[in-house]
Amino acid sequence: MVQGAELRTRRASPAVTPFLGCYWWVDVEHGTRLRTFPDACTGVSIVIQPGAAPECYFIGPRLIPREGTPSVGHSLFGVRLKPGAAFLFTRNPVRDLVGERKRLAEIAPDEALGFEQRLQSASTVDQHFDALEELMLSRLAGRSIHPCVQKAIEIVEQSGGQIRIAELARSCDISTRGLARLLGTWLGLSPKTLARVTRFQRFLQHMETEPNESSAARAIDLGYFDQAHLTKEVAQFFGATPGRMSPHHVADFSKTRCE
Repeated sequence: MVQGAELRTRRASPAVTPFLGCYWWVDVEHGTRLRTFPDACTGVSIVIQPGAAPECYFIGPRLIPREGTPSVGHSLFGVRLKPGAAFLFTRNPVRDLVGERKRLAEIAPDEALGFEQRLQSASTVDQHFDALEELMLSRLAGRSIHPCVQKAIEIVEQSGGQIRIAELARSCDISTRGLARLLGTWLGLSPKTLARVTRFQRFLQHMETEPNESSAARAIDLGYFDQAHLTKEVAQFFGATPGRMSPHHVADFSKTRCE
């Protein structure tokens, strides 16, 4: 979520579209605030500041909201990696990156130096995007997510997070313990946490499309035990109760869509 600044985006090329959301860019102004919510995604984020080398980071999956007020005059840009892509990009178990922000040089030492040098010679937003896309292509193009992981992600998304873990494991033809190990490696999340985060993201969609629906009705629609369960989950993942949320404050920055 971006407040107080324009969010510019560009779609990724077809070779990496299965793994990425949009490339995004924000020029920080007075009053700019950034907030992200748990969505099972990871990201690459770069800080551009006058007269200094770019600061490049890999952002691991988050289980709590994060809010920041960046420095005026800086530019921020990056890309969100869809669930499952983090292991392909980092080539390390994603469970070790939950809640972490690592220097890109720690994650991709062979490519980071050249990437940062190219950023320093870039003068336009599109040139910065071109450099980031080149990095994404070098790490992701031609690769694929483990079929069991991909199937689990799709089933959980299709169900809106409303599926029992034992049933999910059977659908993927794997034991519950084996599924937990795979998802921990590829997503950094357990199957139960993936389902909870997916259900929370479905809640955000409901806030946008059905803003007048009552919390009690929304809890039933989304598969929460009751309104109290919904309130507890939203407070953890959003940082506020449903009654204090506005449908205008849950939009695109934490997601992977480009429109």
